[in-house]
Amino acid sequence: MNTRYFKIIIFLSGLGFFSGMLYSLKASETRSSVVSTPSLVAKLVDVQKNATNKSATVEVTVTGVKLIDPSSLVRGKAGKKEGHLHYQIDEGYIIATPASKLSFHGLSSGAHKIVVMLASNNHEPLGPKEVLSVSIP
Repeated sequence: MNTRYFKIIIFLSGLGFFSGMLYSLKASETRSSVVSTPSLVAKLVDVQKNATNKSATVEVTVTGVKLIDPSSLVRGKAGKKEGHLHYQIDEGYIIATPASKLSFHGLSSGAHKIVVMLASNNHEPLGPKEVLSVSIP
């Protein structure tokens, strides 16, 4: 197999000289595959207010993957860098959705564990996962 390589030279235009740093990349690699690795950050929103109302709201920020509705796929086919989120509370059912904000209502008193995971469109983990804890009075 003949793999072609190319070099990227970083030029600092404001200073008018080369930085001297060279990077070798396979010609088949795209900018998105080099720059963005899937990442996920999840946080609870308005924790005290929601806990008083026996609920929890999770807000998620995702980079490196376009979130799409898993039910819109034909036989699980999707483009590269596409996926969705899996939400699960207390080891219950998994909710597969592209929604980056989701609320759980009617929670019982006590501690609850919410798992948020980035999944590919065949529902396999893409790596990033966060576990959040909330206590309902």
